[in-house]
Amino acid sequence: MRKNISVKEKIKQILQNKIQQEIILEVPKKRELGDFATPIAFSLAKKLKKSPIKIAEDLVNELNTISEFEKVEAVRGFINIYITDNFINQEINLALKSGLNFGSAENNEKILIEFVSANPTGPLHIGHLRGAIYGDGLVRLGRKLGYKIDTEYYINDAGRQIYLLGVSLQYAGLKYILNREIKEPEEYYRGEYIIDLAKEAYQYFQNPNCFDDENLEKLAVFGKDKMMEEIRSNLKNVNIEFDNFVSEKKLQENWETALNILEKNNGIYKDKNMLWLKSKEFGDEFDRVIVRENNIPTYLAGDIVYHYNKFSRNYDKYINIWGADHHGYITRVKAAIKYLGFEPEKLEIILTQMVSLLKDGQPYKMSKRAGNFILMRDVVDEVGANFKGQASFSIPMFKFKSLFFAKVEFGFPEKEIILLPLSLKKGMSFKTSSLSPEFEISNKISFFSTTPKSP
Repeated sequence: MRKNISVKEKIKQILQNKIQQEIILEVPKKRELGDFATPIAFSLAKKLKKSPIKIAEDLVNELNTISEFEKVEAVRGFINIYITDNFINQEINLALKSGLNFGSAENNEKILIEFVSANPTGPLHIGHLRGAIYGDGLVRLGRKLGYKIDTEYYINDAGRQIYLLGVSLQYAGLKYILNREIKEPEEYYRGEYIIDLAKEAYQYFQNPNCFDDENLEKLAVFGKDKMMEEIRSNLKNVNIEFDNFVSEKKLQENWETALNILEKNNGIYKDKNMLWLKSKEFGDEFDRVIVRENNIPTYLAGDIVYHYNKFSRNYDKYINIWGADHHGYITRVKAAIKYLGFEPEKLEIILTQMVSLLKDGQPYKMSKRAGNFILMRDVVDEVGANFKGQASFSIPMFKFKSLFFAKVEFGFPEKEIILLPLSLKKGMSFKTSSLSPEFEISNKISFFSTTPKSP
């Protein structure tokens, strides 16, 4: 049977043959520290009765003679290895010759990946597109490597944002459809899509009373459902589909159960008529409110019950792909997972950076509530679902700075060498620095090739 030998494993074998020792090989977090690194000098220190720094310096002289290595450096006892362009090109050629079989493997680890999960209060915008492509690329790569991956979209269909959607439709309906004089709400969602949605609601309910206060909840649910249809359609246009859609509102029935577990594990306390999560004990700036004075759960409470549901499904690993603006939630969510009796180490949270917009040469911030955002579908219509590479382009009044998109159909080795194998030419020299750092999936996926292995 032909099996894929990872490049990492290949480099490991080269080192072990040279040093005649079992090697631990790592991928440095910083690119400038090399393609691979090994702490072997620390392992040999006791045996050789020398300092790791001296051992590393001695080994570097030997390892620099290996033809696959461009250079080898000793840094505070660690050995950093840089592989040659020629070696990289050989791996590219092997991958191209292997075609669709490139990178195939078997792995029994079960992983749940949640991504996009945009609030169903409006269509997907350009910022969501970045996270969607990143998540889908990671899923395709993981499945290619044999991981058992399920994908999930968490629908935030409870709380204030859904109420405001109902208020927004009510206001648009009364003002623009029924032409009534009405006071503008203090807070609501704006934009043409809200007016269009109100028209759809009016046509659906066939009753002018649908915009009355007593029907506000029905309006909100109608709007949410229509937005989810739009979101699914937007994602399908770039060939992204989810295995599961999980409703926050549906999960609320598990809130009391989760709350009891938190209390049992001494993870919460009451103060100033509010319920607090002891997140500071896990490195958070301070403890966080999970139930307000009015007895209404906070946004964090929804995350708690959702992760209670997630971890109850017994996956080996969980990956959340969030926007960079959610970085502050990482510590508090992991604290809640620990208090719920699960292992927070099983959760990995990947942050994707925000999309930069310019208007008249100045940074511009999008807002659903202000109604000023660039729709994902407009961008896809502009560049196509199969756009590859990095580009600056314009949609009336806006310029996009260096957006990077890539759809991964198969195979992907660690150094981002073959992001889209069909776009590479045989023998071409390729430097990883030419690719967007947004796609540093190198630490998530093993660097592999298609060198045949004997049965």
